[in-house]
Amino acid sequence: MTEAFQIEAVADGEGTRFTVTRSGQTRQYHLPGGEQEDYTHFYREVARDFGTRISHNFENPRGLAEDHPGWQPLITTNLDPRIHAGHGDPAVLKTDEGYYLVSTSNDAADAFPILRSDDLKNWEVVSFVFPASQAPDWTASGRHVGDFWAPEMAKVGDEYWLAYTAREKSNALAIGLAKAPRPEGPWRDVGRPLLTAGVVVCPPEGASEANPPKASGGVIDSHFFIDEDGTRYLFWKADTNGVWPRPLAGCLRENPELIEQLFHTEEDRRTAAFAAAVQPWANGRRPIERFFLMQPLIEAALDVWPNVRRVLEDCGQAGHIIDAMRTPVRGQRLGPDGTTFEGEPTVVLANDLDWEGHLIEGPWVTRQQGRYWMFYAGNDFCTPNYGIGVAVADHPLGPYEKFPEPLLKSTKSWWAPGHASVAPGLDGEPQLFFHAFFPGTGGYNAFRALLTARLRFTKDRVELLSDPI
Repeated sequence: MTEAFQIEAVADGEGTRFTVTRSGQTRQYHLPGGEQEDYTHFYREVARDFGTRISHNFENPRGLAEDHPGWQPLITTNLDPRIHAGHGDPAVLKTDEGYYLVSTSNDAADAFPILRSDDLKNWEVVSFVFPASQAPDWTASGRHVGDFWAPEMAKVGDEYWLAYTAREKSNALAIGLAKAPRPEGPWRDVGRPLLTAGVVVCPPEGASEANPPKASGGVIDSHFFIDEDGTRYLFWKADTNGVWPRPLAGCLRENPELIEQLFHTEEDRRTAAFAAAVQPWANGRRPIERFFLMQPLIEAALDVWPNVRRVLEDCGQAGHIIDAMRTPVRGQRLGPDGTTFEGEPTVVLANDLDWEGHLIEGPWVTRQQGRYWMFYAGNDFCTPNYGIGVAVADHPLGPYEKFPEPLLKSTKSWWAPGHASVAPGLDGEPQLFFHAFFPGTGGYNAFRALLTARLRFTKDRVELLSDPI
């Protein structure tokens, strides 16, 4: 049986000091802060001393695809000092006044940069959805406190709507809605979350105390889709992938015999044993730090994902963990003003392919060739295993048929392509916009570049074209 670790963590004015012991060997480490880079370097030192897993960011991943000639970088640096981490989760909208881009800002003071371009190559920052100190009252905001993710803009009638993800003051992730007369703003939040903890805050008609909306966990990555007949839909993802790593670590602390059944290599077994030991301390950290602390365990599990699922299903003690490893994307019709829902939410997609691992996210629907095409991201966004998949249906709410392999996956020049949007290119033909990391980088608040590729659809297939814009 894999030998356990003993871990003591003591906070002081300069960070946290860890004392780690295993097999009679004791080492001390200093964690100066709570950023992902701090934890990545900490785990690198632990790996050096105790033979645990090293993050993908410090390895040279094998099997990366050759560079695709059709991928064209559009923005490869921060264009404003108020933008700290590039343009993750990019949503591009074409209007009569040009192209607009909104993107994730994480915990930056100015939430959701808005950029404009006439030619898709030259971009200027025109405003922010929520400038510093102007975040909605229901959201948690500020450095190391807030998280503002995955905004998306749509033209609805004579105004513009923006759906986004933010943390409530309770730390739960929720979906908000803001409106503006123009893409540049000024943006006015509706004053409350649209969806929170899986519950429709603005309930559908017929909801009551006797017939309440159903809860399903945290929610992120909202997407507007407006069909040709004007019917409006909202899609979102259940954020359960953030739930299972710490319970799995706790399960392994109580049932250490499972470690050797779950993991095949000694370094991953030691990684699991370390996660089991550090889990009680991780439980008291802020949400994003809990993710950083469990990242090596997540990567180890993803490398043998089918076996992990099988062992947990067979052990009879991890039903709640298995449930949290499923991240359904739901869709529902929106009411006329966008703050109410019609009908019941429908699960339109879930992670059930090996390459997707423990999650799918970032849905985007486009109508092409008379059918509905959903682009989505799968696997762990911090690693080169992240990619973009596609599914197709004959109705916005499905049923969707997935293509078995990702349409985009990491290359030697760009890692972890993800969270795509689709807009007409300069020639009016459909074009994909997505983010990616530079090689050797990745994670929360790491820079993500904006890239694009041209698309070609037939009734049954979609492909990336090799010629750039």
